[in-house]
Amino acid sequence: MRWVVFCWSDSSVPPMDLREDDVIVCADSGLEYARRCGVTPSVVLGDFDSFCGDLPVDAEVIRLPAEKDDTDTLFAVRLGLQRGVREFLIAGGIGGRLDHTLGAVQTLNWLVSHGARAAMDDGRQFVEVLQGPAKREYAKDFRPYCSLLALSSHVTGVTLSGFRYPLTEGTLTYDFPLGVSNEIREPVATLRFSEGRLAVIRSAD
Repeated sequence: MRWVVFCWSDSSVPPMDLREDDVIVCADSGLEYARRCGVTPSVVLGDFDSFCGDLPVDAEVIRLPAEKDDTDTLFAVRLGLQRGVREFLIAGGIGGRLDHTLGAVQTLNWLVSHGARAAMDDGRQFVEVLQGPAKREYAKDFRPYCSLLALSSHVTGVTLSGFRYPLTEGTLTYDFPLGVSNEIREPVATLRFSEGRLAVIRSAD
């Protein structure tokens, strides 16, 4: 089971790989994004400060206070953890206010620190946070651009094949953007690294 949290987005494109068994959760104005994508939620939550429409009558509705420590998105993923979920996709969360986008990436990082698998997708860009040691294979598709950003002080043993800029046993640090704007060139590209935490961002342009 995967917990898919729709949050704020100006996109009308659904995430690429929605599954039949996904639990759809809408955080506040994420309900508008879900409706544009033709997706029906099981859970709707938030303080509803940015959503003024009608709430679905057949969904679980959780009303949150306007003043709280958790963002609506963080509350949504925390709820999933409490219900035993260990795989999460944030739908949306990219673009608009920079602080909200960075907060969404921090939410992915928080999930990984709690032993979950976490990614974010707005139909145009895909972000996942990985904890080393890790290996991923990426097929060349409509999002060929790939940036690697360290979320820990050092990410070691970074090895890339099938990319425009290959690398063998390299090190990425969180204070230098060496991994920005690589490109998948082969039908399948491979990423491996030994230690650290890494954000992988795939984009169409």
